[in-house]
Amino acid sequence: MPYPGVRTRRSRAAYGSPVTAETAPRAPAVRRVISYLIPVGPVGSGTWRWRFRSVLALVGPGSVPFALALYGIQNQILRTNYEVGSPFLFAAATGGAVLLARFRPFAAWLVVMGVLAATVSFGDVDGWEPWPLTVPSLFALLVVFFALGRDRPIWLGALAWLGYAAIGSWVVWGVNSGRIPISYNAFANDNPGTENLLLGTLLGAFALLVGLTVRIWRQGRARVAEEERVAEDERQRRRLLEERTRIARELHDIVAHHMSVIAVQSSTAEYRLAGLGEDARAEFRSISDQARESLAEMRRLLGVLRSEDEAGAREPQPGPEALQGLAESVVRAGTPVDLVVGDLPAELPETVALTVFRVVQEALSNVVRHAPGAHVDASVAAEEGSVVVTVVNGPPPGGPAASSRDGSGLGLVGMRERVALDGGDLETGPTPEGGFRVRAVLPIRSTAEESA
Repeated sequence: MPYPGVRTRRSRAAYGSPVTAETAPRAPAVRRVISYLIPVGPVGSGTWRWRFRSVLALVGPGSVPFALALYGIQNQILRTNYEVGSPFLFAAATGGAVLLARFRPFAAWLVVMGVLAATVSFGDVDGWEPWPLTVPSLFALLVVFFALGRDRPIWLGALAWLGYAAIGSWVVWGVNSGRIPISYNAFANDNPGTENLLLGTLLGAFALLVGLTVRIWRQGRARVAEEERVAEDERQRRRLLEERTRIARELHDIVAHHMSVIAVQSSTAEYRLAGLGEDARAEFRSISDQARESLAEMRRLLGVLRSEDEAGAREPQPGPEALQGLAESVVRAGTPVDLVVGDLPAELPETVALTVFRVVQEALSNVVRHAPGAHVDASVAAEEGSVVVTVVNGPPPGGPAASSRDGSGLGLVGMRERVALDGGDLETGPTPEGGFRVRAVLPIRSTAEESA
């Protein structure tokens, strides 16, 4: 079974990642076509279903069937009832405004106002026809107001509505004052534009409010989805912390006991074993010191794993100043080391200083494990804004050693990752003489450069 906190075969959307055109699954061709014809989702997404929202979208912004219906009706009305020349142009503008409202609602409003002006200028009304807003123009206007309320800032929708009300009031005034000459049945209505434009104003305000309501509803759903994503991230983070705590507990149970036994046995050996020479006593004391140092470093690691804070990371970390003691411990283990530490910058970044120590430590550990007794030349120097660490060992005494299968292979990988985190380069490989060479170049970046 999977480890706690690990999920498999889950889509990116399950973890709150945005689904883009590249990551979204490709929808069937029929659904993709419908998504272009009816605005049930993003263009081309294919998120089409027989839902109530899909039915409403048939008469909403961007609906191709609704736009075609308005085009046909408007063309017929303008040609037969209003006797407008080239009616298909204004009919196409009416249907095009519905399509344009999906992407550019304000531009669609301008198109509808243009059709209104054309009807006022070129239409011939007998007094019983809706004027100057024809029925298709009224529907297109409502769709545009809905789109403005749904997709654009409130002030822009209010400005468009006030603009339509102002234009309508001017038309009514123009007809009453005789500035807009039209022929109409005086017995049916003194001014055919009064009720027509008032109806458009009231229904337009209603459509604008409905669009605003839909917009608020969408924003609420988006906030809920964001909160769910954050909650899922927190759950994943908590599972990760639980897993880290479990690993820390297992490390403590497995490693700490044995390291403690080594430290105790090596520190008490000179008192328990009779007849030990001074060299043997010094060797046991060295083993005891190394075991205690390893225990201290392991406790710092476990402290970081057990808690979220960086209390362990704030403790003093070894740097180039600790290399001499490291080399002496390796020499006591039977591996001769010539260490040269050049003049390094006084304010060496802590991460670079720690990486220098870890690279030398890992390189010397590899020599002790795989080429015991081989002579090692180690150097640390500053060269042209970088710290260069070089560790070269010769072949072990008695000829090349057989390849060891005891190593995990993670030492060089960890060393490479440490160097890469500091923006440096690591070169490792055998030498022609049968030894091994490790060379790391770590750039030195001042605090000012890092902040820049």
